[in-house]
Amino acid sequence: MKKKCNCLFIMSLILSLVACSSDDGNIEDNENPTIACLDNITINIDAISSGAVVTYETPVGTDNSSAETTMTNGLASGETFPVGTTTNTFRVQDASGNTASCSFDVIVTRDEPSGNAPYFVGDDPTPSGKKWAKVETLSDEFDGTTFDDSKWHRNTATDGFNWLGRPPGLFESDNVSVSDGNLNVTTEKFDTPKVVNNTTWTHGGAIVRSKELAGPGQFYECRMKANKTIMSSTFWLSFKQNCNTGPVRKLELDIQECVGRVHSETAAWAEDFANIYASNTWRHNRDCDTEVNESRQKPGKTILSEKNSERYFVYGCWWKSPTEILFYLDGELTHSITNPPADFDLEGHITMAIETYDWNPIDDATIFETGSFDDLTTKYDWIRTWKLEDK
Repeated sequence: MKKKCNCLFIMSLILSLVACSSDDGNIEDNENPTIACLDNITINIDAISSGAVVTYETPVGTDNSSAETTMTNGLASGETFPVGTTTNTFRVQDASGNTASCSFDVIVTRDEPSGNAPYFVGDDPTPSGKKWAKVETLSDEFDGTTFDDSKWHRNTATDGFNWLGRPPGLFESDNVSVSDGNLNVTTEKFDTPKVVNNTTWTHGGAIVRSKELAGPGQFYECRMKANKTIMSSTFWLSFKQNCNTGPVRKLELDIQECVGRVHSETAAWAEDFANIYASNTWRHNRDCDTEVNESRQKPGKTILSEKNSERYFVYGCWWKSPTEILFYLDGELTHSITNPPADFDLEGHITMAIETYDWNPIDDATIFETGSFDDLTTKYDWIRTWKLEDK
């Protein structure tokens, strides 16, 4: 006797097959491929290298049918990876369009620059037959806990410039300290406004100047981390003017000038000043300088992908000649200024000023009340000055 056919089971099977079939009769693939990436790779290089050659096992995806793996971001194995974090992303796709992806980072970190020579990464511009010698009177590692009064002024009454600050930010020497291997210049909001020289001051910063003079031909560098406020973090050369004995020209060489934060009231031209390497050369208009009737400047800048307050940066300047000045960031040449508005052939003072600006005014942010010491402080890990000598 023949067994009866289970019609309901067969019909269910047919409907299931139809539901899983594409229009052309093929079975539809809804299964995603799989791919697994490596763990993050960390490489350390010396201070003068620009990157590292990194090899790794390239991820290959798998699937229940054929699939193709492609790199969608990053650098291939065997290429030179720059300092910083490079994210490598791989994507696998099968014939039905199903995809999967994975990523891993290659993190290249560089050693701190040596204190035996200026910080140059890659090409070394030192002239043939010359070497760099440190100018100790214009250099400081800021070790220990004592401010070196033999090298630096921090009191506006004794530095010969008699500049109290740009209102409403008053320069005060007690905002300057040395600790944890740093020169610290701390910002503050006064509990009660101060009146000095018939001017009302609501905030405090400070200014530090070298006692020795700095001049053309030398290389100046500092490792600095900016504060996070609207106030500045700077490294520059200031020049005295004397209408009687000279020099009559009033110059200024800004190596780096930035602020910790900008906001809606910041001048449009300064919208990048919290993530910038901003340099400038000035010939200021002063009464006895009859050759100019207005201040003249010639700037140079590099916009950064990070805020100046996020980490320490090494800002360097080779005052190569009175008409050519080269600027370095973390050991690499970033911009230059040639033919400034006057010959820069005078001697000046290394200067670090933390001040307020009318183009980045104080706003309603509460950082002065709530910020930590680190948030409110510009930190200088070291300042080094070099001169060329024969080998």
